[in-house]
Amino acid sequence: MELKKQPQLRKVENLKVEHFGGIFRQVFFSPETTGNNFLKMAYLNVPPGAVGTPHVHLGEEIVFTISGKAILEIDGKDWVLEPNTCFLIPADVPHPGRVVGDENWVAIAAYCDECPVLKKARGKEDVPYPLAVTK
Repeated sequence: MELKKQPQLRKVENLKVEHFGGIFRQVFFSPETTGNNFLKMAYLNVPPGAVGTPHVHLGEEIVFTISGKAILEIDGKDWVLEPNTCFLIPADVPHPGRVVGDENWVAIAAYCDECPVLKKARGKEDVPYPLAVTK
């Protein structure tokens, strides 16, 4: 695989939106949307009361909260994501979220749903991540 070596700059107002129920993210970069090699990075700015559907990712997901507050439920436990916290979600772990409080939850997420190396290593080349799951 030949690596692409072109720098790219993206602005939030021009980003693709992905929905997981009432929670949504705008994708800065991903192999599918921008042709970069491995990483996917997204911006979240979600209103209070929004509730997301459970879903899983091919690899780990890292979420850094800038402002507001959200709760992710993992294996029956609630994890509070609040300003200046970074949270690691393991691969293939369902994680529905909900925005709590009275302000938008603003966060950045990085994950690798489209990474060709990880898809090949896990034998998941034909699986369209992220996957919605039922609890």
